[in-house]
Amino acid sequence: MKTFKINLSLLHNEEHFQYHTEFKDAVNQKGAQRLNIEASFNEYLPLFDQEFEALQLIRKSATTDQLAVADAERDEIFRGLADAHKSGLNHFNADKRAAATRLKVLFDKYGNVARKPYDDETADINKMMQEVSSTFAADVATLGIGDWFTELDRKNKAFDTLMKSRYTEGASKTELRMKQVRVDLDAAYRAIADRIDALILT
Repeated sequence: MKTFKINLSLLHNEEHFQYHTEFKDAVNQKGAQRLNIEASFNEYLPLFDQEFEALQLIRKSATTDQLAVADAERDEIFRGLADAHKSGLNHFNADKRAAATRLKVLFDKYGNVARKPYDDETADINKMMQEVSSTFAADVATLGIGDWFTELDRKNKAFDTLMKSRYTEGASKTELRMKQVRVDLDAAYRAIADRIDALILT
């Protein structure tokens, strides 16, 4: 009888950490000293803690406070824009009212983008801006809400730039760190498993 072997390198980060968590908990439950693996397990535990830290950094890399603030700023502009458009639907000027009615097609198409996930909102605003600068350019000018769209586009681009910088500068570094930590942790785990196999055979 031998310990069950699994190709840990094929697991995703979350799955990998979960596997090691279950292993650590099992050893703690049985007792490392009782299993006669105390020395190896003591070398394993700091590496487990390093993987936990690396995983936390990856989880946090794209959801920093800066991103939350930038997202809130563009959401605020979008809501102001939506209110300005809604007001135009009841405008006393018939031309403005007609322009707002035509623009309703655009707002209905994309819905409340402020409630969408980060990347979906960024993409939808970009697509809205393309239509605003072409199909609906005259209606936007007639209704006089071009400055709202300009500001929304600016805020959206600022958010997208920040998001990309977090992916490239933050996530890439933590992913590289996770890659090495995983190798070290798996090696420590395999040393424990090999010792248990040897004890079983003796």
